[in-house]
Amino acid sequence: MLLIGVSYPATYELIQMYRGFTDYWTDFGNYFDQVYISGSIAMAYVHSSDPYGILGKCLMILVVMSAIRRTFNMLKIFRDLSPIVTMLSNVIFQLRIFMTFFLILTVLFSLMYDVIGIGNVRLKGTKFSEEFGIEDEKGEIQWSEEAPNSEYIKVGLFFGNFFQTLRVALGDFPIIDSSRFLNFSENVMFWIIWFFNVVITAIIFLNFIVAEASESYNQVSEQLENIIWQQRAEMASEAESLWPSCLKKENGFPQYIIIRKVEQ
Repeated sequence: MLLIGVSYPATYELIQMYRGFTDYWTDFGNYFDQVYISGSIAMAYVHSSDPYGILGKCLMILVVMSAIRRTFNMLKIFRDLSPIVTMLSNVIFQLRIFMTFFLILTVLFSLMYDVIGIGNVRLKGTKFSEEFGIEDEKGEIQWSEEAPNSEYIKVGLFFGNFFQTLRVALGDFPIIDSSRFLNFSENVMFWIIWFFNVVITAIIFLNFIVAEASESYNQVSEQLENIIWQQRAEMASEAESLWPSCLKKENGFPQYIIIRKVEQ
């Protein structure tokens, strides 16, 4: 049943590839389509033997993510939905540089929290380690489930501080709870870092991204109608190219379309 659902897009992509193999691979979106098709086939094979295994879950997540992209791409053919999809795709693409800078800032600020040692149970002699450190069978100190921000136990301290820094940038401050277990000098360093983290990432940079998104939105909206018609023409041309030549009658597939408009 899973393979039945992917049979149509697989046939569609194979015909496109047959009509122009070189041109097919120059379109970056076709790589996502191939990931969707191959992932669906692999998912059907894995689910036939072990549907609840980690490989099956990973393949299903990959297929669902690819399906989101395919669904939004196909929605461009509808007049009411095309503006929203076009706006999202263009604005997100234009913000890629700013999001890269935001990611770099988040990683660097998280490294500062790592240097302080906030939430690190393996630093012996600290209040945090004495209260929330648990020694396992191998003699290594592990986090207690009662520790602040214990939801990051499985991902580790480095990624835990990264996600906490990201939450600070979004206006959520659970990292403050762990500062109670730092000594005086470490507390001073923490609040200085936290202050710059909030000012630079949350107040300045996020507002800058919002302003840039608004500017990109205005630029796209000026040419929105032309972009929509271009996309619809490309999708119509792509669909018509899949029809056999013997079925392309002149009345259904004219070489030219003439539109007359009366000027007001």
